[in-house]
Amino acid sequence: MAETRTFQLSMSPHVVSALRTRRVMFDVVIALLPALAGAVWLFGLAGALLPVVLSVVTAVTVEYLCLRLMKRPVNAALDGSAVVTGLLLAYNVPPGVPWWLPVLGSGFAIVVAKQAFGGLGHNLVNPALLGRAFLVASFPVLMTSGWSAPFDWSHPGGSGFETHGIPASELASVPGADAISGATPLRVMKDSFGDEDLRRSAAVERALASGGTYLNLFLGRRGGCIGETSVLLLLAGAAYLVVRKVLELRIPLSYLGSVALFGWAFGGPSLLHGDPLFSVLTGGAVLGGFFMATDMVTTPVTPRGRIIFGIGAGILTVVIRRFGGYPEGCSYSILIMNLATPLIDRFTHPRVLGEVRRNA
Repeated sequence: MAETRTFQLSMSPHVVSALRTRRVMFDVVIALLPALAGAVWLFGLAGALLPVVLSVVTAVTVEYLCLRLMKRPVNAALDGSAVVTGLLLAYNVPPGVPWWLPVLGSGFAIVVAKQAFGGLGHNLVNPALLGRAFLVASFPVLMTSGWSAPFDWSHPGGSGFETHGIPASELASVPGADAISGATPLRVMKDSFGDEDLRRSAAVERALASGGTYLNLFLGRRGGCIGETSVLLLLAGAAYLVVRKVLELRIPLSYLGSVALFGWAFGGPSLLHGDPLFSVLTGGAVLGGFFMATDMVTTPVTPRGRIIFGIGAGILTVVIRRFGGYPEGCSYSILIMNLATPLIDRFTHPRVLGEVRRNA
């Protein structure tokens, strides 16, 4: 009797990869931990760690409840994607916010941005960023004011930006200068666009555009959201993802490059406004470029498409910072480009082997 053989048939593409969802997600979690350690050091346990823990626990719990309610396999709640969403949502809120704010934002991100579209792999936009957009629209005062200044451990009782020898009386006489120690550098820059005195102030210029301030921005000694302050620790996490072959650099490099270029082009005559390095180091540009704009589900799959995505998000970030009513544009720029992803993929897909172009 002849031996019967069976063949397994499946649709293309036939891609084999060692990457699994759980491994990728927990690699991202590990990469985000240095920034969390830095935030706890700068803002304290109550200011940084508590919002992160509440956000992550809420994300995992809400995802589990959604899966139970929709009668889907509940083990998907433990694949790490909810943990990443909770972490990124918490990283995008100011330190010291009321405990319920990250809980509400994290729950919204899971229910509305993720599970309502079918779960991981089906969401149209980055869930954490949509959760943040919801919080900014619903609670703008809590999300955009009352920033906690980072604690300066080298000087007991001190905190915030170094003033580089500028007398406090001089800074106090400048409109908006209190933001140097209490809010974000982007807020000062944004206010100065509409204030001629502030823009021309040598005190603010030296406080925000000096070499010492670049070091503060790089290390994280500045006001900002929980996870965006230390560029050094974010880059360390990104390097880990590159080594693990989880992070592909087309989007981050094109995004940060366009932020630098157009930050310089749209900056105007002031050194502060036209400084490309200042544009990259401030706000959430590095966090967004390496950890949110690179979401595998909501970004293009084609090489050219990823570059277009990064450039588009970078231009929108600078436009919102310069002309919008909000000092930071990273979140909204990525959300807008998420919606454009299907169109980008459509027009940048490579030609199929053997395909013949139609005659015009």
